[in-house]
Amino acid sequence: ALIDKLSAEFSSELDKLGVRVSKLERNADRVKWSGIFAQKAMRGNTDKNTWWEKELFLNADAFVNSDWKVHAGIDTKWGTNTDGFNGEKEFSDKYGSEDHEVSNMIYHLYAQGPLFKGSTATFGLFTPSLQDGVVGNARTKGGELDYRIGKTTVKAYAGKLHEKNADLSSSWSGFFRRGGGLGDFEEGNPAEGSGGFYDRNLNVVGGSLEQNFDGRTSAGIGYYALKNSYAYNKGDDTLGIFAVNARHTLAKNLELTGFYSHGDQHYQNKAYDAKLIYNGSPWGSRPWGMSLGYRYLGSDALIMTSIVNGSEKPGMKGLEGTLWFHFAPGIQLQNYFFNGTPINDTNNIYHHRTAYFSSLIFSF
Repeated sequence: ALIDKLSAEFSSELDKLGVRVSKLERNADRVKWSGIFAQKAMRGNTDKNTWWEKELFLNADAFVNSDWKVHAGIDTKWGTNTDGFNGEKEFSDKYGSEDHEVSNMIYHLYAQGPLFKGSTATFGLFTPSLQDGVVGNARTKGGELDYRIGKTTVKAYAGKLHEKNADLSSSWSGFFRRGGGLGDFEEGNPAEGSGGFYDRNLNVVGGSLEQNFDGRTSAGIGYYALKNSYAYNKGDDTLGIFAVNARHTLAKNLELTGFYSHGDQHYQNKAYDAKLIYNGSPWGSRPWGMSLGYRYLGSDALIMTSIVNGSEKPGMKGLEGTLWFHFAPGIQLQNYFFNGTPINDTNNIYHHRTAYFSSLIFSF
């Protein structure tokens, strides 16, 4: 009787509270958080030091309605200070900040959803999805449109690159390009420097046609054009790249993947990779896996590739092996090992021809 009496007396307040709670629950369901924490150890080709780094990557997906979402990715890194290959003190992955051991950045920020039946549109700061990123894995401020018809997908994107200068294939390999030296960049040039973002001069477009044939075989062809007024000094400021890629299941748990790309600037103008994979991706549910392959990463046949962990940077050729383990759900160890040689070491910069990349990852 007392509960009935109080309910009648405060009925309006309870109604308002119920509305607010229902709205809160509905909005909470629209936001999904995920991410990883990783402890990394890297020893590369360019110097003899081991780089230690901690990384926290947070993803937030906010669902606007049943079709569209907004995605944000926030990347925070803590790195070691140690001697670089020229003897200077520097942060292992400073993202353009020489004075801080901790770097924070918005890695992705985009809206995604269908414009019409069969399509997926992406607008904002994103990583293109064309051909598994073997050529154009550089983050882009712009848009991408994918259109799927049955087992065929047509993809196209355009925008400005948004990456650290040293992480891009051709910009990193300035001392390789056409046999030139680091002096290829003119004094005072906005593209000159060892780090930071220089995307305002780098415009990119790309397109691909990708086919899933029978569930065992998939393949794609694509073309990419990178326009940079400062990179090439022979009268042509655009790097055009043609690429093909394929994936085939040979047997249960065994895949063969590969790609070939060709650039039109006539210096280190080809890149390719062929790899045998056992148990698929480390992001799957299998307890462990491995791969072995050979790669040749010509600097002017790539924009920024998704496969450079072990070999560290373009401009190298050699063998790479990977080995990964799942210790428990959400906890895994990834290892990448590379042994190779520079494609063209005209400046005698590379003294170490092996590299490893290990990462202990906690995903949530």
